[in-house]
Amino acid sequence: MNSLFFKKHFFFLFLLYSIIGCSSSDYRWQSTEVATVNSFKLKTGDIIIKDKLLSDPLSWLGHSSVMISDTKIGDFPMPGKNYYTISVNAWLNEPSRKVIVLRYNGFNEAFKKQFLKNIQTFGYGKYRTSFFKSKESDFYCSKFVWFLFYKTAQDLGYDLDLDSNKGIFIFPYDFLESSDLTQIIL
Repeated sequence: MNSLFFKKHFFFLFLLYSIIGCSSSDYRWQSTEVATVNSFKLKTGDIIIKDKLLSDPLSWLGHSSVMISDTKIGDFPMPGKNYYTISVNAWLNEPSRKVIVLRYNGFNEAFKKQFLKNIQTFGYGKYRTSFFKSKESDFYCSKFVWFLFYKTAQDLGYDLDLDSNKGIFIFPYDFLESSDLTQIIL
């Protein structure tokens, strides 16, 4: 009986494990309280990843956003919602969550200048999924973050792909294994 159940539900179990499984990395998750107290250490371009909440299916893939200034976040929060900006402290105001902060190793002044231009150009619209990561619309949380870095590097004449598994979709946890990002301990 158990074997039959497993065979019938293998795909579902595999998908569920893929979604809620843990990352194999050695990253150190920090509480949102610690991140809020130390938010003065955050910089424009920092990527913040919130952990998965098993009690909330909308969070099973995690959530990510990007610092669009040293104090504000640009976010595509969930399906059907518009892009918005919010103070980092308000965005972190989820005591039950943990976060990881990642910083792009090549984020210099030239990159920052073009990055900010791209935020002005692409920071709009409603949350939408797309099978094409490089499409200049149809953003969701992690695709928006990925696209800003991808497009900025392209504008500066080089290739950058922060998606560690190079899949069709980019999920928040895909940033964790990128060799171009370094964790910032707050």
